[in-house]
Amino acid sequence: MTAWKELGAVAPSKMAKAHLQPYQLAQWLARFARGYLAPKPDDSHTSLNWRRDLGMMTTGAAANAAGDIALGLNPQDLTLALLVDGKVAGEAAMHGREDARAGDWLRKKLTALGLDLAALDAPAPYDIPPSLYAQGAPYDQRKHAGALAELRRYLDNASLALEDVIDAHSDIQPGPSPLRLWPHHFDIATTIALEEGDFETARSIGAGLAVPDTMCTEFYWYAYPWPNASLTALKDLGPIAKYQHEGFTGAMLPMSAAANAEDQQAAVRAFFDETISFFMTLLQSEK
Repeated sequence: MTAWKELGAVAPSKMAKAHLQPYQLAQWLARFARGYLAPKPDDSHTSLNWRRDLGMMTTGAAANAAGDIALGLNPQDLTLALLVDGKVAGEAAMHGREDARAGDWLRKKLTALGLDLAALDAPAPYDIPPSLYAQGAPYDQRKHAGALAELRRYLDNASLALEDVIDAHSDIQPGPSPLRLWPHHFDIATTIALEEGDFETARSIGAGLAVPDTMCTEFYWYAYPWPNASLTALKDLGPIAKYQHEGFTGAMLPMSAAANAEDQQAAVRAFFDETISFFMTLLQSEK
């Protein structure tokens, strides 16, 4: 039995702002990760996991006398959670509350655990777009309940599709990274490393689901080769959409194309199968 959840209860064209509330709240998870997890060169210690069993994005865990401590966020009901040894040990529903209240709740929980609160305020290495919620507007789950439920289906399905990508390429060395949800861009993705070396220069293929941006006004599935291949080479992708943005080249499948497909899961799988196979051949030829 497939765990794929049918998409389209909310039209993709109506989902352009669906991620903004959980995106802002996820920055508290990023702050927790920066403050209490061991840093990694690629910043992956700040990336989040998607747990389908909880319907939450979660941080990695920090060792504590109380157990392994992590922070979670349910993007459907806008609830923050403290997890101890992988289980929910405390929650804070953010509907009707300002973003500052999330900080108050988190600081109270961390103080009780004996953690240094100064670490929570380590500066972020990136900026995020201005948000009404960062400026004090209260979170509103009820007004946006339909879109937030659809967003959770997006993330559930993305984890399924990208776990398939990881499994399909597990024989490659060094191979696929774990599935990661990045709080900076709020995309959920894996990177298939094709050779050892610095992550900024070694050949690889990225695959994931991105939020609406200047390249697409709706959520979209994407795959890209790294280092960037020439745009002219991408004509060989045939009907697969192509894009270029500030020297970045790759392929994309708008969510509407997946949602309108007779078999949504098969359409997404075919997109990744075709593009990743093509990009592997392309990178081998440009070696």
